[in-house]
Amino acid sequence: MSETTQSAKPLPLRQSEDGTWEVENVAGNWIRCHTEQDARILSNAPVVLEQSYTSVFPDEALAVRLEETAQILEDYKIGFESRFFRSRAKRARGEQSK
Repeated sequence: MSETTQSAKPLPLRQSEDGTWEVENVAGNWIRCHTEQDARILSNAPVVLEQSYTSVFPDEALAVRLEETAQILEDYKIGFESRFFRSRAKRARGEQSK
C-alpha cells in the first residue's frame, strides 16, 4: 500500500466561554454544537470525504464514518451535504447509486 498525502484539513474548532463547542464551516460562520463529539465529527468531515475519494472500495469502516458524519450533518440541518455523505457511504460499500 502506498502512502498518500492528505490535503483536506479539519474545519476550525473552538470552545466558547460558556463551554459550548463550535465548528467554523465558512469564514466567520460558526455552528454551535450540542456536544464536543458532534463538533469533532463535523470538523473532520472534509477529511472523511477526501478519504472516500482515495479509498479502495469496498471499505465498511469508511462507510460507517461517512454515515456517522451524514447523521450529524442532518441533525444540524445541513441536508444537502448529509445526503451527499450518505451516497458516498453507499459507494464505499460497493453499492450502486439509485
